[in-house]
Amino acid sequence: MNTEATPHCATLGFDKNRIQQALSLLGLDADHEKAAASSLLTEVISERVDDVINSCFAVIAGSDSFELIERDIGIEAFRQEWKYRLRSFGKDFATLGYFEERLALATAFARANIPLGALQLPSFLIQQALIDNLSDRSDLKADEIRALLDVILKLTALDLYLAAEGYHLPELDKLEEKLDKLRIEASRLQQRTWTDELTGVMNYRRLMESLEHHIKRAVHRGHERSPLCLIMSDLDFFKKINDTYGHMVGDLVLQHLAKRIKSATRDFDLIGRFGGEEFVVIMADTDLELAKVIAERIRLGVMRTPFHIKKFNIHITISLGVAMLKPGESRESLLERADGAMYEAKKRGRNRVVTTDDMAERQ
Repeated sequence: MNTEATPHCATLGFDKNRIQQALSLLGLDADHEKAAASSLLTEVISERVDDVINSCFAVIAGSDSFELIERDIGIEAFRQEWKYRLRSFGKDFATLGYFEERLALATAFARANIPLGALQLPSFLIQQALIDNLSDRSDLKADEIRALLDVILKLTALDLYLAAEGYHLPELDKLEEKLDKLRIEASRLQQRTWTDELTGVMNYRRLMESLEHHIKRAVHRGHERSPLCLIMSDLDFFKKINDTYGHMVGDLVLQHLAKRIKSATRDFDLIGRFGGEEFVVIMADTDLELAKVIAERIRLGVMRTPFHIKKFNIHITISLGVAMLKPGESRESLLERADGAMYEAKKRGRNRVVTTDDMAERQ
């Protein structure tokens, strides 16, 4: 038996502990019953496999499920499978391999839409055939017959249990597929809820939630260990762009700007649309000097990449303000200081980066 590849066991959660629990519930003590199972194979089954299987098939051939078995599995393949199962009946029953083989067969029946009863019927018939054979064994002592009878009943119960478990595995697969689709749909809807439809960056609500989260994180970890910076940016002369080229072109310019900001920032930086032509970048674990470097990279990237549409070549620039979170500072205060630095950049001629430290030095 293959004890390594056990996908059905893994899916249904049959590890060594659960196998032991199942055996205990059925009264199968691996150490105590092992000898009885071995004796069953050698004393009762080994010489009578064909006779037992033939007697079972005489009954199965008259069942409603016989045509389904013949069509979807094949009678000879089905016969050989049950011969193998009978020859291995109870052998290494406490192993993953034993469980896996029986679960796999049950799953195959379920996927072929063959009723569970057609899978369980041979187990009942084999059980009865083995019991009938024991009744004719005058060479065995009464206590030996009792032990063999006990293990037959318990091993049959185990096979029936695994048949029922494995038969429902395709249903679990279908449920898992449905859950995956629901997770994807939920993620898609959540993404839509969080995303600014025009530019694809975070919308205002998500931006504010993210900023609040990162402020709490910085407070928890310590400002020196986990500095937090914010960039507030505003597209220069956006009203002029709208008046000259129209609002549809203005929207395309905002999309272009959002892409330029994304390309100039790091993967873990968070970008959101604050409103209109204003964008915010949340920069965790970033001090003021590094934030200023990245803000300058954004400014240069925007300035050096004009927006092209049809015959128009629209040169755009951006003004940016940078602030670092202070101990005890609120979200609103941090935004206000970054916003103040951005407006200072506009006062100084636009197309530039101003930090709150720059403002303090000038004062």
